[in-house]
Formats: sequence, C-alpha cells, structure tokens
Amino acid sequence: MLTLGISTSSGQFALVIGEDNKVLFDSSDYSMNNSELDELLSEGLDYCKRTVSEIATLVVDIGPGGTSRVRTGIAFANALSYSLGISIIPVSSMELAGLDIRNRYNLPVVNTVKSIKGNAYIGLYNNKLISIKYGNINDIVPEMVSDIDEFVVTGFHRESIINLPSLKNKNIIDGLIPFGNAKYLIENSDLFIREKHGFPVYAQPITEKTL
Repeated sequence: MLTLGISTSSGQFALVIGEDNKVLFDSSDYSMNNSELDELLSEGLDYCKRTVSEIATLVVDIGPGGTSRVRTGIAFANALSYSLGISIIPVSSMELAGLDIRNRYNLPVVNTVKSIKGNAYIGLYNNKLISIKYGNINDIVPEMVSDIDEFVVTGFHRESIINLPSLKNKNIIDGLIPFGNAKYLIENSDLFIREKHGFPVYAQPITEKTL
C-alpha cells in the first residue's frame, strides 16, 4: 500500500508517493506546468501505475510556512483522508528541515521561517523536534541555544543568526537549504507514525495563534 506525502510550506506544492519508505514519485523532480494538488496526485499515480485506492497513509506538512498554501495543502489532505477513510499524519516543516540537516551534520538544527513585522517561526531540532517559538530571532535564538556550543542553521535567517553578536562564541554552520525536502515525508514516515490519527480529528496548520 502507498504512502502519500504533501508539503506546501516551501512556497510551492510538492507531492511525493512512496511505498515501504521508498520514494516512487516526487513532483519536485519533474517540470510540471500545473501546481494543483489534485493534478499532481493524478500525474503521480499515473507515473507509478497505481490507483488512489492504494493510498493507505497520508503524511502532510502543517508548516509553519506560507499560510495560504499550507492551509490549501492541509485542506486537500484532510479531504482525501476523509473520503478514503485513511489515516493522516501531520508533520511540522521544522521537523522536515531538521531531519534533512541532522542526517548530514549530526548536530542540532535551528530552522527559521519568515513571518510578518520582523518576526519569525524558530524551531530547534535534535533527533526530534524540541520546540517551535514565534518572535524576534535576536531574542529567541540565543535563549534557544544557550546550552549548545555547535549547531547548524537553515531557513530564511541563516546569515542573520550566524552574525548575531550574542552568538559569537558559538560554532554555527550554514546548512545552506531554505526548506526541508518533501521526500523525507516518505523516507522517514516510520518516525512520524506516532502522530497518526483519523476522522474526526483533522490536521491543523501551525500558526502564531497555535504556538
């Protein structure tokens, strides 16, 4: 049976289809002219020569990220979960990026997503998602890494964090990527299974109000 992963926090729709933790289709690998999730799903299933009835589990990126796109991705995943009567697993974009970078550097990861009025969503990942906070990076990041001497930064504010005077004694590595790769929704789906649930419980987006 198939696992479907949906990620929209990066500012574009990414849809991945996999089985037994192996990616069979990743929309990011193809130059598709459409950006509608239903069309991406149809094309992905055609590529895999499978049918929608073979999807057994949904893993959806719930942000934080671009609010309208994240909400669209979650709404699509919730509707599909309900119509097929299958489980849904919500995963934070912070965990997605953390997995990507942690696998490369074996260090804690600080990830940020840009928000309004100079604020940001700031996450700390170290083998698991430790915390997500909302506010100014100048205030939150030094406190978040106060007991950490070396870490990797990813996301929108990498350069700003590296240059923070309050962190001059820390060894900070630029992870270079702005977002986590959607393929990790499939390749690490076993790690997320603890969050699995189904109707009437829906996936909800991470926003300033939910933190």
